[in-house]
Amino acid sequence: MFDLEDFFNLSSDLFCIIGQDGFYQQVNPAWEQVLGWKPENLIGHLWLGLVHPDDITISHLPTEPQQQLQWDSRYLHKDGSYRWLCWSLSTSQKGLIYAVGKDISQQLRRIEALQTERESLYNLLNQLPAFLYLQPKDYGVGFYNQRFREVFGDPTGKRCYEAIAGLKQPCPECPTFRVFDSNTPQLWEWVDSKTDRVYQIYDYPFKDMNGQPMVVEMGLDITAVKKAESALRQREQELTQKNQQLQETLEQLQKTQAQLIQTEKMSSLGQLVAGIAHEINNPISFINGNITHAKEYIQQVLEILQLYQKEYPHPTPVIQEEIEAIELDFLIKDLQKLINSMQIGSDRIRNIVLSLRNFSRLDEAEMKAVDVHSGIDSTLMILQNRLKGKPDSCEIKIIKKYSQLPLIECYAGQLNQVFMNIITNAIDALEELYVNNQESSCNLQITIRTELLNSDWVAIEIADNGVGMSQEIQQRLFDPFFTTKVGKGTGLGMSISYQIVTEKHQGQLRCISSLGEGATFIIEIPIRQNKSIQPNLLLDNKEV
Repeated sequence: MFDLEDFFNLSSDLFCIIGQDGFYQQVNPAWEQVLGWKPENLIGHLWLGLVHPDDITISHLPTEPQQQLQWDSRYLHKDGSYRWLCWSLSTSQKGLIYAVGKDISQQLRRIEALQTERESLYNLLNQLPAFLYLQPKDYGVGFYNQRFREVFGDPTGKRCYEAIAGLKQPCPECPTFRVFDSNTPQLWEWVDSKTDRVYQIYDYPFKDMNGQPMVVEMGLDITAVKKAESALRQREQELTQKNQQLQETLEQLQKTQAQLIQTEKMSSLGQLVAGIAHEINNPISFINGNITHAKEYIQQVLEILQLYQKEYPHPTPVIQEEIEAIELDFLIKDLQKLINSMQIGSDRIRNIVLSLRNFSRLDEAEMKAVDVHSGIDSTLMILQNRLKGKPDSCEIKIIKKYSQLPLIECYAGQLNQVFMNIITNAIDALEELYVNNQESSCNLQITIRTELLNSDWVAIEIADNGVGMSQEIQQRLFDPFFTTKVGKGTGLGMSISYQIVTEKHQGQLRCISSLGEGATFIIEIPIRQNKSIQPNLLLDNKEV
């Protein structure tokens, strides 16, 4: 049978019964747990006596029968501090007031912390050189940064096409809204007809907390770059008209100029990430720069301490007691380790900032038809120093099984980065195998095989006979920042590789592995990037 008295006494919420005169008649033990007041100290005391002075106006008790009230107010703790409580009160037919209070102080502190973090993020976004805003599907304007307001003014009450382009109705071919259909990022240029400014626009698909699709749009002013392009083209025409004899030299100059223009574009886009990384890098550089001085100062202090010990080998009993209490010898030994750990941590953060910038950088290099075998061979050449034998490790053999492949349309530099990441991981796995089992692990090898899957797709398989990996690691292999190389890797290499293969080349990247059996990475990409035919997965059933 339900026991109301147990419910009253065992509840973690504050229960109390108050008379019509506003004095406590009964309180439960939770008052002592939450506010430090014992029930016997409260009986007969006035309800408003513990309410914060600023909250008294909202804390009046109900006066009508069966009247119900609810509010949040601060209540005095026995230690002199105040706690936020959420109160629910109701009156009985006899005029007694039943009140239930719940401590919400911790919830309010969490909310305040989240608000602080949100303000810090907004401040960071407001420092970007590019305008940024959230685009919902209803043509409204969500969050926007300070640069957006500077470029377009206050968008309050306006649709996006009104605030940005000054139009009366949506543009039927708006690249931003194509992101809602494709769910893939868009990179394009836009000319503001009102100011003739040219912007490099980057749209990225995004979902809000309710799962509603939105687009994050960033726009960087590249007007100066465009004017430089126009001036260069005009100069080229003038040179061509004036002197036909310089045609060959001029053609070479045009290629060089195009590369410079491309570099300028990439530099402009890189400023977006550089601005964010700069905010992190400055304090880390400050810490890193001062650690050296800290080491020097600490060493000087320790030398003085040792000199004191030498000159005064018999300290007073008080000093001797304090030396033993703080374990001075241990403290001296551990202090240098502590400083070294701080140095390692500082270097680690700086490396992560650098990797983050590389991970976020956009590559606009032209897609070309290339020989992937040449890219693989170039990668192996760069890694040759790690492949050859050393006094503390065996040589790693490379076995090539190349098939006859056509030229592949791809971003050659990015694809080479994928080869570099996968082969480097394979070398790490083989070196780990050698370290763990030197006597029987000198047959280290990496097998690279290429295959024409069908008329539209090719496959590149990179396999090693290293330590392999568990299913748990494979499931997180392509997650950003996931790494098994504690203190060595940044966890971005395989994530970048997956992004390059799947997003930039519309392909697939898979891993087949098990512990102790090595690992095989399979890259499948279309021969021509306009092909949407799925590959014939000939490698699915192969044993590793």
